[in-house]
Amino acid sequence: MTKSHPAPLRRWRTGAVIGSIAASTLAISGCTASTSTPDSSNGVTTITVATAAVPQFDDIRELTSNFEEANPDVKVEYVNLPEDQLRDQLTQGVATGSSPFDVVSIGPLEVPLWAQNGWLAPIDSYLADDPDFDDADIIPAVASGLTLNDQQYGVPISAEASMLMYRKDLFDAAGLTMPEKPTWADVAELAEQIQDPSQDLAGICLRGDASWGASVAALNPMINAFGGVWYDEDWAPQLSSAESVAAIDAYLNLQRNFGIPGASTAGFPECLTAFTQGNAAMWFDATSAGASVENPEISSVGGKVGYAPAPVESWDGNGWLWSWNLSITETSEKKDAAWKYLSYFGSKDYVKLVGEELGWERAPSATRASTYDVPEYMEAAPFAQTSLDMVDLADPTQHPVETPYDGILFLLLPSYQDFGTQVAKEVSAAITSGASGAEVAAAADAILTRFAEDNREWADGE
Repeated sequence: MTKSHPAPLRRWRTGAVIGSIAASTLAISGCTASTSTPDSSNGVTTITVATAAVPQFDDIRELTSNFEEANPDVKVEYVNLPEDQLRDQLTQGVATGSSPFDVVSIGPLEVPLWAQNGWLAPIDSYLADDPDFDDADIIPAVASGLTLNDQQYGVPISAEASMLMYRKDLFDAAGLTMPEKPTWADVAELAEQIQDPSQDLAGICLRGDASWGASVAALNPMINAFGGVWYDEDWAPQLSSAESVAAIDAYLNLQRNFGIPGASTAGFPECLTAFTQGNAAMWFDATSAGASVENPEISSVGGKVGYAPAPVESWDGNGWLWSWNLSITETSEKKDAAWKYLSYFGSKDYVKLVGEELGWERAPSATRASTYDVPEYMEAAPFAQTSLDMVDLADPTQHPVETPYDGILFLLLPSYQDFGTQVAKEVSAAITSGASGAEVAAAADAILTRFAEDNREWADGE
């Protein structure tokens, strides 16, 4: 069902030393063998789990009582935070050895970096002792982001590429047709024709908040689609190239002229609300968003939405690849109990549980190949095939020109959270300031210049 991929983390598998995320962080020393320390004489172990405030983890928290019934010796306590706050707290905690968490919810940017730094516990022994988990069923493109040096450090609970969602009913009423393979030029033209400010209908919603997970997450696939990159092979910044500037201008045009009110402060939650409440005709975002769009409990547009591939331009390989994963911290003294949690919520049985208890459209997407053999899921999730196709095609190692880094949604570099956020602030501010793409690019390249040498040294293993 899925094709083999070159490993998106190929440079991390060559044995290059990752080093610290920041100069001030401290390496964590190795811990003793996996143990689970009961909290009291009743034999119940309480684990603390850090989750992101996204729908996939809302479902997990809602179904945690099922896990505790199946595992009466384990109790779960949660700390749930917005994505940016979660990353800040987790990074600070694990880097200093003071993390209160046994299980952390992280993405493919963090997994190999943290594993190299000794912050995550490998789970290979647990996988070997738990054949029912069927690790081979995990979609290869997603699995490749969970390993370092042939060891696995997490299990996925949701995976995604990017796609374009659009209101079929509005398009039909306006006599518009979504191309089978839309370009960003098509998107701009359609947004202009479909928007209706008198009805509070924006042409499109794009993330625009000042973080690398928002404005830059939306912009990065556009830069790639237009043939741009961040750095060339010699680590010279390239956001001021004609291709990258064209992408930035295209993004700013969509946000300023056809975007939702407050576009510069919009992240995934704001776009989700705007689209599901009928205030945006199109939405470019994660394929996993389809579960919420089709969820009748929160959406007024379910059954009215079409799903198209991520728009292209001069380059086709522009879809992002992301997954939310559960990993065990190396400092946890409750690793056995933590594995029970991972194996439950990353399992085929959990996919079935979500489908039966919450609705099949909400079943974890793009994690397991077997999910796409479930008729109930394929019938309830009209976005399912697009999601699988886009994840299967996503390859973060491929760019329009040769680069010294991997990544499309993000750059697979330890310092990316820092310089990516600085660039995101420039992009977000430009939505309302009126700055041109060239002005944004010049400011961004100045930021990239400051990080170029450190990035080069890391990539070279120096």
